Amino acid sequence: MPRRLRGEPERVRHLNDDRFTEAEVAERVGTTPEHIRRLSELGILERDDRSTYPRAAVLRARVVLDLDRKGIDEDAVATALASGDLSLGYVEMGGRRPPRSELTFQEYGEQIGMPYEALERLYIAFGLPRPASDELVREEDAQFLKSVPILVSAGIDEGDILRLARVWGDSARKVAQFMEHYQHHSIEEPFRRQGLNDNAALEAAIREVGVRSGRSGEDLLGWLYRRHSEKFELEHMFEHLETALENAGVHRKAERRPQASVFADLTGYTRLTEEAGDEVAARVSMTLADIVSGVASRHGGLVVKMLGDGVHFHFDDPHDAVIASLDVVDAVHPAGLPPAHIGVNAGPVIYDEGDYFGRTVNIAARIAARAGAGQVYVGSDVVPLIEPRGFQLIEVGAFELKGIKDPVTVLQAVRDGVARG
Repeated sequence: MPRRLRGEPERVRHLNDDRFTEAEVAERVGTTPEHIRRLSELGILERDDRSTYPRAAVLRARVVLDLDRKGIDEDAVATALASGDLSLGYVEMGGRRPPRSELTFQEYGEQIGMPYEALERLYIAFGLPRPASDELVREEDAQFLKSVPILVSAGIDEGDILRLARVWGDSARKVAQFMEHYQHHSIEEPFRRQGLNDNAALEAAIREVGVRSGRSGEDLLGWLYRRHSEKFELEHMFEHLETALENAGVHRKAERRPQASVFADLTGYTRLTEEAGDEVAARVSMTLADIVSGVASRHGGLVVKMLGDGVHFHFDDPHDAVIASLDVVDAVHPAGLPPAHIGVNAGPVIYDEGDYFGRTVNIAARIAARAGAGQVYVGSDVVPLIEPRGFQLIEVGAFELKGIKDPVTVLQAVRDGVARG
């Protein structure tokens, strides 16, 4: 009876339940029965007295073939297994092949009314491998792809569909990529500190965390999407409600106020990287991320993206943007970070694909570059939009900014009772 992992789900346990002959394993793997027998003789695959193999042998053999294509032959794999340095228990997961439909991408495209070339562009936008026209479509892919013609029939053009695909693909890729990084550096590391070798630590992490967590990653993505959607769906709904009431002549929509963009950078980050090394610089970046996330949350802002030694914020209220910028300047020193220098500007912005663009954003970035350590510089466009509370704005002068036609008057935000820096 094969050993089963504690809390091992049914979808993993059944790998050891079905039995296959050498010929059946070979057919599923794409090799010869003689090759399967050799893998068994090397101790890579296990067979019973009837010369049958568990389903897991199919997955393990696929991995061995994949390793061979990467230049690692089966004799080396057998040696490492015998020494105890290698275990293929976790690698078997990589040998799984998702079920395929009976249709190629060319045929499936014809079935749903989409040219193969359009499907190809869609996969590229998602950041997935480019499919070949004669490649069989995965069953899970087919479930999604059949919804694309619905968007087309609603009058949504291909460019807009590809835009949607890029946002989803980029976001999911970042999460998937980070999770593998997190797996190695955060989940496996405690097991390595216990004295387990690299392979044993990975197996322990999968057994104690991965298997017991099940599909928590996928569930987490779904939960977070639903939670974030609540805010934006509500705003979208009220936008339509206000439009309807205005059209009925019973309500006038408030004029949308100019929004604010903020860029904050750490002074001397490049020098820190050179002197203290990349690991220290990475810790500084993570600490900065914690600080700016908390500040944004307190003041109704949004962290658009982290920039290593800096951050791009977005605020609906320019006054909140200035207060938040002062909070960041005050928070970095107690956290052991280099001083921050920040630029704030307000005005029209363009939002698309998870980012903000336009002249307002560009000026904020250029102003930040002109600010000194511990300074918050504010563009003159902000002045008529706010009534300073808790701080004052002191004119610094007019600056020629790269890419901006006319000089921009810049002011420094200083908390009440604090001398100008």
